[in-house]
Amino acid sequence: MTNPAMHAPGGPRRVVRTLKDGYWDRTEVVQVVGEGSLRVRKSSKGEAPPGPWGVAALRKEIEYLSTLPAGARAVFPPLLLTWDDSSADPPRVGYEVPFYADHADAGDLARKGALSQGEIDLFQDLLADVLLERVHAPAEGHPLSVHLISVVEHALHALEADPELARLVRAESIRLNGEPQAGPRKAFARALEDGTVIAALDAEPQVRLHGDLFLENILWRPAEVVRAPAADPADPADPAARRAAAPPHATEPSISPRLLLIDPVSVAGVVRGPPIFDLVKYESYATGELPALRSEWVDVRGFDGEPDYSNQIRWQSAQLAPFRTFDWHTRFRRAFEAKYGPVDSRAYRLIDGYFSVAMAVNTGGTQRRARLLKATQDFNAAGAGHPGVT
Repeated sequence: MTNPAMHAPGGPRRVVRTLKDGYWDRTEVVQVVGEGSLRVRKSSKGEAPPGPWGVAALRKEIEYLSTLPAGARAVFPPLLLTWDDSSADPPRVGYEVPFYADHADAGDLARKGALSQGEIDLFQDLLADVLLERVHAPAEGHPLSVHLISVVEHALHALEADPELARLVRAESIRLNGEPQAGPRKAFARALEDGTVIAALDAEPQVRLHGDLFLENILWRPAEVVRAPAADPADPADPAARRAAAPPHATEPSISPRLLLIDPVSVAGVVRGPPIFDLVKYESYATGELPALRSEWVDVRGFDGEPDYSNQIRWQSAQLAPFRTFDWHTRFRRAFEAKYGPVDSRAYRLIDGYFSVAMAVNTGGTQRRARLLKATQDFNAAGAGHPGVT
């Protein structure tokens, strides 16, 4: 059942369902009242403060989608409507794109184990072509390390204000999963003092990134709904013919690729930087690690007075079985390395730690503790030994 009509930019809309209720924005399927077509609407939350990045990131997302290079335009949904009302407090910002009825987000497909390995392999091959050859166009900008250092230092300061986390943030040394480690702030400082990991990160080529490359931000049309071309385009009874004849604002464009990218731009507004940024984000979800953290399928110890810390994902849990059964990342990694060369393991871990500590600020409970401990492990790995490859 749809919700009552709401007054919104572009005219009245009925909310059909909520797709994602994010930290600072909401994504919904809406129906255009009086017309009947469906769209996806992403908008800032009027009832919540905008947070440190929320509205700014949404504005960057609109700018990103408005300025796509020709090669990437076909693999993102076209903008149908945008708005930015700065007179409101907080500002009302958002946009609409077509609703792709035959597509599902790849994160949902992965969690359900809905695809065969053969189709997953095809997915990875197409993703590599789309991202590495179309989206990753050369770009200019400040080195990512400037942003990364600022965000990590801000995040650690914010987390230190949490009495439950202060002891860990300030610790010079700890034991984590049975191994001696520096505390997160000390480990991050050590990585910066070494200098080589930052130099390796800044030496990477600068490209236009997706920025938020999780499986949930990739749409895929499963094999069972791929339609053959219409036998008779003039036949109005043929569904494919009707779709091909539909106007531009219809439920789904007449021609759409099997794979589409959505929701670009990182939560902190990153739109350009080294290619490894997108790789780290993609693998965090494709391996099952991010779903485990979000759903708190983890065992965390050390915050209730125990002498040692522990952070272990429950990899044998039934919920993670699809990520053990199917491989969503190996073929994509091989294509990435064929394009860019071996991955510097220390730069990888530095970016991974940045993601973890930044999102620890915006979460709570077991997830927050697990993310901070993961960042601690990553910063220790980034600051240890000599550069390596992974």
